[in-house]
Amino acid sequence: MEASDLISCYEKGIERSMNEDLLIEILARLPLKSLSRFKCVSKSWHRLISDKYLQQKLPLISTGVFFRSESDQFKEPRYAYTAADGVIEDSQLDFFPFHEKSTIVDGCNGLLLYYRPAPVTFYVVNTTTKKWVSLPRPQKITQLSILAFDPYSSPEFKVLCFTAWRARGAELEIYSSKTGSWDQHEIQFGIETDAISATMHYFNNVLYILAYPNRVVAVNLTKITCNLIKLPEPMNRDGRVGHSQGHLHYAYIDENKLKIWMLKDAKRSEWALKHETSVRQFIGTREIKPNILAFHPEKELVYIWVPWKMVSYNLRERRLEGMWKFDKERGKAYLIQIWLFPCSSFLTKCLA
Repeated sequence: MEASDLISCYEKGIERSMNEDLLIEILARLPLKSLSRFKCVSKSWHRLISDKYLQQKLPLISTGVFFRSESDQFKEPRYAYTAADGVIEDSQLDFFPFHEKSTIVDGCNGLLLYYRPAPVTFYVVNTTTKKWVSLPRPQKITQLSILAFDPYSSPEFKVLCFTAWRARGAELEIYSSKTGSWDQHEIQFGIETDAISATMHYFNNVLYILAYPNRVVAVNLTKITCNLIKLPEPMNRDGRVGHSQGHLHYAYIDENKLKIWMLKDAKRSEWALKHETSVRQFIGTREIKPNILAFHPEKELVYIWVPWKMVSYNLRERRLEGMWKFDKERGKAYLIQIWLFPCSSFLTKCLA
């Protein structure tokens, strides 16, 4: 049966149960952007694509890459999707009318946070649905802005604006898409603010921040409290925190050796060394310094930047699983940020 026949049968309600199952198997293999477009075909298609059964079958299929190359180093950074076959597909952001007048300041799981200085405005943009929303103006001037969005659990998002720094804490305003308003708070880090690094990760309503010499500051965005987690080793300046399979991970590459730790008990700062392996096989030379970019949230995969390419490394099988080269068409590119996001009903509903 051709795809067009399946669509026709589904629209007419013919052999409904069998064709729905077959359609779901086909839809589960489509790119996320195609699914988003197909939701507009009809109400019945919208219902089918929004169905939880289909959402559960969808893998993590989209990787958002934010990069700049030598040829356009004085222009705005470019945003692209990476496909499984090593292709890098530029994503046009011109659907957002204030793209040229604003700056991307953060991204989280498929959403982008834009900042426009005059007049002061924050925008949250969904690159999947091509929808966007402007936020009400915060009361104070922001010094650091962070977007928090977890498509696994909710279509809601938060924007954190640190407005003042204290010796061991900070003032911040938090915008919630649920309430549509900003709330002011004060937090105490439990350590000197100067020890806080710029390496952060949001997961399950907690913002994790790496801090010197060997701490993770866990900021609970519900209780507005901070807990300190001791790292298993002194913090590496190129270290990364991320989540995979429901656990927080800490990783770094030192002298071509990749080490990954998994947090077993946050209260006791108990970590387990999960992986330790050489990455020389895909680096090739000592002069090249690789950097960890992100963890796959569901699989034993880690994404690594090796100039001028990005690779995904299968930790369980100790082999390369994917490779995306940036040097052929774009000059010597360097990566600014990477976002891995799942095809989720919450992602397609956010700003829908």
